[in-house]
Amino acid sequence: MFYDVRILNPDGKIKRILNSRELSKKHWENFRKMEDSISLTSNGAIKVPGWVKRRLELEHPEFYTGAARGY
Repeated sequence: MFYDVRILNPDGKIKRILNSRELSKKHWENFRKMEDSISLTSNGAIKVPGWVKRRLELEHPEFYTGAARGY
């Protein structure tokens, strides 16, 4: 259930009223769009930017040996 939303202009006068039916429709459209964008094949791993990897390698060379890099 949604309450009506009043959108005011800078003068404080009502510019537009969004009724509960319109808000409900927008909510469920957004919900379905977000549900459709969810991928079930994602492994959940967060990709680390290359500059972060290079900086860590420079600051902590003991963890980055030639074997770990594939040399």
